[in-house]
Amino acid sequence: MRLLFLAPSRLSRGDATIAADLARSLPRSRFRVGFVAAGEAVAHLHDLGMPALPLTGVTPAANRAILDRIVRGFRPDCLVAADAFAMYQSRGWSGLTVELLRERYGRPVASVDRLGWPATDYTVDVYGGDRVRFPRLLDGCDVLIRTSPPHPAEPGPPGVEVAALHPGGLRDGGLRPPDAGEPPGAADAAGHSGAADAAGDRPVVFLVSSPWEHRNPARSLPVAQLVDALPRLVHSHLAATGRALRVVHVGPRPWRFPPADQIEYRHFGRLPYPMFHERLAAADLFLTTNVLSATLAQAVLAGVPSLVLHNHQELGRPDLPGWVAAAAPLLRTAYPFHVAPLGWHDLLEPLLRGNPYRDCFVSAGIFDRPGVLRALAGLLDDRPARARLRQRQRDYRDRLSGLPPVGDVLRAAVTR
Repeated sequence: MRLLFLAPSRLSRGDATIAADLARSLPRSRFRVGFVAAGEAVAHLHDLGMPALPLTGVTPAANRAILDRIVRGFRPDCLVAADAFAMYQSRGWSGLTVELLRERYGRPVASVDRLGWPATDYTVDVYGGDRVRFPRLLDGCDVLIRTSPPHPAEPGPPGVEVAALHPGGLRDGGLRPPDAGEPPGAADAAGHSGAADAAGDRPVVFLVSSPWEHRNPARSLPVAQLVDALPRLVHSHLAATGRALRVVHVGPRPWRFPPADQIEYRHFGRLPYPMFHERLAAADLFLTTNVLSATLAQAVLAGVPSLVLHNHQELGRPDLPGWVAAAAPLLRTAYPFHVAPLGWHDLLEPLLRGNPYRDCFVSAGIFDRPGVLRALAGLLDDRPARARLRQRQRDYRDRLSGLPPVGDVLRAAVTR
């Protein structure tokens, strides 16, 4: 069976990473896979061991012609959108949509659906309070592939297949899989002892950011304020611990302010994926403001203690704590979010409610200084708490092992 994955997003590599993880789990004796992607993602896909060709046309028509040639040569049995919405957003330059794939090539079309869009009625609460209706892009797909995480590891409704992401990163990269048998309080498989200071070293806090996190296409003032504030708020929390830390940040834009004296800050615009995953798996803490982060899923599956910062309420300037004004003076009003700076608070509540994945990381309100400091202290220093979190992560991985292989899922979906 031949599967052609399409990942044309120029703003995020997360969808390409998730699709590559699914593709890597397919037995090579039964499946041939290929990727067509934005040029910005091709090197990343090559790092992941995926055969990938770029869309290099200067017009949408030219890119459609490139895909025509690839489809004729590869002869896929199914076309798989890494993210139908990212594809739709790229249509101005790529010329591709799910509807076009179905009409142009006459083959089954699948899409990864990490969020569970049909159940949301495609209505999104964006940061700042507005609600936006998205096009019903997934209604015409032959099959939807929901990944776990973030979805619960249980069968989906008709036409929806749930596929497990792999816990060990690259299969052939020499990474050690998480060890389910270490005793409570011991270091986990990645070496997270929670005692980096005692060993004479700084605990490592791992951060990631994507180009879309710095964009504000709607020219929204609240979004602009949050984009400026987020790294400053994260830094302020880390500095408030009063301890020496090493921050490893991978993303397109470094911090635009000097870090506190006790924070050793290292920025990388990009890391080859094997190195990226090695650094993530060896970190003492992963911290994010995006509960849908693909790196959060990788951290959880690798047994890395993780902290997700969110906001559940609208706060005006008088409601914000005093430390916020000092750390992020441009922030005037804050709105709810689960995915910063997009918002998506109400959108994600149904997915997160009662979801065992939510028990695999710690959450705290980004404006709740005492709550964040308690979370940081627990994740960095409290060995029993870390051991309990690792047990919940192992339980989640055990649930994933009960899902059918993604190859069987796709074969059945395409041939029925």
